[in-house]
Amino acid sequence: MKSRQAYRDPTAVAEKIHVPTYEEILERIRSRYPRRAKTLYDREVAALQRTHDIVISKTDFVKQLAALLDFLHPFYWRLIEIEFDRDRIHKAVKCISRGRKLASKLFEKYRFLLMAAENKRELVNTGREARGRILSLFKKCRRELDYLRDLVVFIQRLPAIDATLPTVIVAGAPSSGKSTLVGNATRAKPKVAVYPFTTTTIHIGHYTMPNGKIQVIDTPGLLDRPVDEMNEIERRAVAALKELNGIILFLVNVSPNAYMSVERQFDLLSNVRRIARGKPIYVALNKVDNPDPESLEEARKKAQVLLGEGVIEAVYETVAADKEKVSRLMESLAEELTSKAQRPG
Repeated sequence: MKSRQAYRDPTAVAEKIHVPTYEEILERIRSRYPRRAKTLYDREVAALQRTHDIVISKTDFVKQLAALLDFLHPFYWRLIEIEFDRDRIHKAVKCISRGRKLASKLFEKYRFLLMAAENKRELVNTGREARGRILSLFKKCRRELDYLRDLVVFIQRLPAIDATLPTVIVAGAPSSGKSTLVGNATRAKPKVAVYPFTTTTIHIGHYTMPNGKIQVIDTPGLLDRPVDEMNEIERRAVAALKELNGIILFLVNVSPNAYMSVERQFDLLSNVRRIARGKPIYVALNKVDNPDPESLEEARKKAQVLLGEGVIEAVYETVAADKEKVSRLMESLAEELTSKAQRPG
């Protein structure tokens, strides 16, 4: 079982990591090249020492990055794998780590070769060869440095999930009211618009209770299709549904302008249930202040059937745009989270 370190905020850790380009390393070495020395030997030794010290210090980030990746929560790995290849990440880390070890070995080897040089020409050629071989180790990893640089920037921009907090994952079809609900339940400011597919990434908010707070997660809208056919935006929602502990609030839009029919939204609910792997699901029929009467009645019947079968935990009716109604809904969900946390097992 992973320690609590596995659930630290990777964005804060990534903010402290700087991955240089090969050109930055090269420029640093050139700018610090020793200009004065008592003897040619002293100059060559100093140049070798400087080259070694700079490539080691500039690539020291790899130790912190490797530790971060080792203890990364599965949720973050799933988000990363949408954009990056996991095997390539590990190969890139290995390339830099191997370069560091070999650079230190070459440094020790060439220090003695410089001492053994018999004339000035041999001394200069040995020093040039030593520096060239050390730099070539990282020149070979040039693309890997760029790849890890992009990865670190990506991690810095990820949402800061706290996997230790009680969590409500808000899911549903496009335009079901997820972002409006999260915006009214918390201080989060997800983008809200009248057109579908507005939410393209994960948004985090917090609902404050008398004895603590609940993490509320706004996920991108899903279409009713297999995971392997989903686009990058939908797979971000899947990452939250699969990897984060908590309960799922599934919104069903019963208004006349719903993006999907009630039947298709409940088909999507079945897909979400498979993705969520046993997490408790709560259904909220949204926009009941101005519903399509037939859609509302159909949704009520379908929800009651699922409730009777034990597929869902409860059914609510709400208006995501109404802060008072959203507050009552969150109070009910908070009670559910508290009672579930107190149950044994």
